[in-house]
Amino acid sequence: MNFEEALRHELMMITGLEERVFPLTATEGTEPPFIVFGSSNGKKIQTLTGFSAVGEVTAEIHLVTENYDTLKLMQTAVIAKLSTFQGRSIGIDGPFIKSFTYDEPEEAHDNELGYERASFDIRVRF
Repeated sequence: MNFEEALRHELMMITGLEERVFPLTATEGTEPPFIVFGSSNGKKIQTLTGFSAVGEVTAEIHLVTENYDTLKLMQTAVIAKLSTFQGRSIGIDGPFIKSFTYDEPEEAHDNELGYERASFDIRVRF
């Protein structure tokens, strides 16, 4: 598994998010809660002798829920799951995560759809 496949696999293990984790856009008609994420292929870390085998990826996570209470509960569950990444392989034979950090989630209300959203970036090295 590559990083994105492994990330999706891990997030779908959270109660309430089974089959509700999507790269870039959610499937039309999907009701919250769900996650939309995006990431790059990452980059290799440069050393004095070239590039190391260590890769670094930044991913953007957007959690969408129907109300604020659910947002807070799901946000806690998502961050708790992501925080388990460091020091283990994620997904099924996915990358071994050497380090993990995340930014403070930014919360917002979508007036048009009436949903709540928390968005934040994560950074991993593998």
